[in-house]
Amino acid sequence: MRNYAAYRLSLFIVVGILVLGIAGQSVAQDRPRQSAPETRKIVPQPRESITVNLWFDKQCGATYRQGEKIMINFRTNVDAYLTLYDIDTRGQVSVLFPNRHHPDNFVRGGSTYTIPTPNYSYDLLVEGPEGIEYVDAVASNDSYYHWEYQRGEPQWLREWGLKGRSATREASQNYKRSAEYQNRPEEMGTQGEESLARNFSLSNQLREDIRAKIVTRPRVIESPRQEDYGTATCYFYVVGYRPQPYPTQPPYPPQYPSREDYLRQQQQDFQRIPGFDARLSGERLLVMIPNTILFDFDSYALRYEARRDLDRVTDILMRSPETTIIVAGHTDSIGDASYNQRLSEYRAQSVANYLISRGVQSFRIRSVGYGESMPIVSNATESGRQRNRRVELEIRVNSQYGM
Repeated sequence: MRNYAAYRLSLFIVVGILVLGIAGQSVAQDRPRQSAPETRKIVPQPRESITVNLWFDKQCGATYRQGEKIMINFRTNVDAYLTLYDIDTRGQVSVLFPNRHHPDNFVRGGSTYTIPTPNYSYDLLVEGPEGIEYVDAVASNDSYYHWEYQRGEPQWLREWGLKGRSATREASQNYKRSAEYQNRPEEMGTQGEESLARNFSLSNQLREDIRAKIVTRPRVIESPRQEDYGTATCYFYVVGYRPQPYPTQPPYPPQYPSREDYLRQQQQDFQRIPGFDARLSGERLLVMIPNTILFDFDSYALRYEARRDLDRVTDILMRSPETTIIVAGHTDSIGDASYNQRLSEYRAQSVANYLISRGVQSFRIRSVGYGESMPIVSNATESGRQRNRRVELEIRVNSQYGM
């Protein structure tokens, strides 16, 4: 009996020791462990999530002649700080935006910006020698890239390698596989191809350098949505001035519809374009295009989306070569009359230039601005003013029709 009691006591002690050991192990597991010192380096990486649209008064990849005017348009989808730089046909790099007429490089998301605007004291003229010219845009939401033109060039402009950059890099033979080379104008000679080889390499290297350097320091972005930067590139070819020969008489079909039927067929084609209004008035076909389709408010830069509709206009005009076209710009009565007059002229010229760039012969087109002088309804209401802001095409059958 005494031995049995001793056995039970020994068993109780062993069980207790086991229980205490398990509890101690549990406590040890719950106690926070000391982590090893962090040795990894966190490197901020740029994220290209800002959308930048960049276009000319002609399409990207178009051909300009020496002495021809050019307009450059751009916009971003969010508020950003944007820099626009140019690589001319000689390989020299310069900054186009900001400038003394637009000294702050902050741009509003969704707004279209144009170089030059009517308040500039100069036009942008395409210069020689022949070759290819690149225009590149870089936008960032980081205030580090804010640039006020009057304060001089910022440090990051040198970090990007734009300051004093010129075409010292040896041209790569990869340019022969590029779209720029494949689509070069037939009239481009040896000098133009040398420019293409050099600038293709320079433009690509500059973009790589900028992407690598656009994040120059760690920073904390409070917004959970982290837009970082965006880029866009357009290029155009430069060829020598050459007068356009007067077109020879094309072959005509043996039978012609009447002048009225000729215009009526075009009217039906224009009426298929959403938002367009086309009506016959005597010996004229009047096609009204609302400004909401073509331009942003107070701008004469064609909206990016307007090109689809103007391409359809081009197709109709090319299929009806026996016509002449007057492109007329109109505004409402809000604001200064002289400013509205200039704005209407610039808008009409923008549409005319685009149609010519797409293949409509320049001798067929003339542009004119009427400002606020020819409203079609009262300007007393916003809906009336919206209707008065328009571009009209006045289409007539030419005097040689059927001859």
